[in-house]
Amino acid sequence: MPNLKCRETKRLMHGYLDGDLSPTEEEAMRTHVARCGDCAPAFERLQRSENAVRGHFAATVANETAPAGLWDGLSERLRTRPGRVPWRLQDLIERIPRGVLAPVAVAAVLMLAVWGMEVYETNPPAGNGRTAPVRKELAQIKASILDMEAELEQQWR
Repeated sequence: MPNLKCRETKRLMHGYLDGDLSPTEEEAMRTHVARCGDCAPAFERLQRSENAVRGHFAATVANETAPAGLWDGLSERLRTRPGRVPWRLQDLIERIPRGVLAPVAVAAVLMLAVWGMEVYETNPPAGNGRTAPVRKELAQIKASILDMEAELEQQWR
């Protein structure tokens, strides 16, 4: 794994930021990012985005406290119900504070969009003579997404 390609490196970036990689994978990813002019800015953008989301989480949700008796009620329900406890996604979403859900969703969509464009730029489809306008349009979309991402970072601070 010492000589990673851009596609492999971009696949490992999230795991690196989450601390989920093996020491060998971490070293290979760091080495590639240090040498690659395409991956270094992509990694920096991803790191800024993830830091902004984590900072917002730390400033909002991390300070929330559970209602008194929540654990007692949950543990009682778990003891009385054999097998798996059913849950619905809707119930989970309703418990997330409204002030947190929208910014996290926007940040997730922006991160996926930027990542998708990075993958597309690294591996563009086979040329058919019409890729130049598509690349120009992608560059404009990417710039718009980065502007929105910067605005979100400013709002979260």
